[in-house]
Amino acid sequence: MIEFVATAAVSFITMEPVSYLMHRFVMHGAGWPVHADHHSAGGGGFERNDVFPASFSLFAASLFAAGAAGAGALFVAAGVGMTVYGVAYLYVHEVCIHERLAVGPGRRRYVAWLRAMHRIHHLYGGEPYGMLLPVVPRELRRRAHDDDRDPFLRACSTREIRSRL
Repeated sequence: MIEFVATAAVSFITMEPVSYLMHRFVMHGAGWPVHADHHSAGGGGFERNDVFPASFSLFAASLFAAGAAGAGALFVAAGVGMTVYGVAYLYVHEVCIHERLAVGPGRRRYVAWLRAMHRIHHLYGGEPYGMLLPVVPRELRRRAHDDDRDPFLRACSTREIRSRL
């Protein structure tokens, strides 16, 4: 049981750097044509970008399937960790930050901090790429503090985002 919980915890923790790397090098790289609508969409509904979290869930499902097929309980544990991260991501990114789902996110300090850090990403198209523990350089936080635009409320073109990089 301890190995199962430890594996699930390691899987959950590992998903933040995996998410960062995917966001930085895939979504803002070769996957930009799919991810771009997330930065330019003004409101609600499905986005092409939703294919990225869906693909993570398929990977987690394959871990569950492998575990059920006899590969071992640790595969299931890794799938549990990925799934819990996915639920946390859904809540933080879709409910609290972008308010895409009709569920009240609440206004906790951690949520407000996450929203402020993600706002910086949408303002300038760069750091932070992380989701649950975003790291933003002080100078960039200072720059964003003086920028009164709200990238969550207005649509902006992908060309405008690219020009800010």
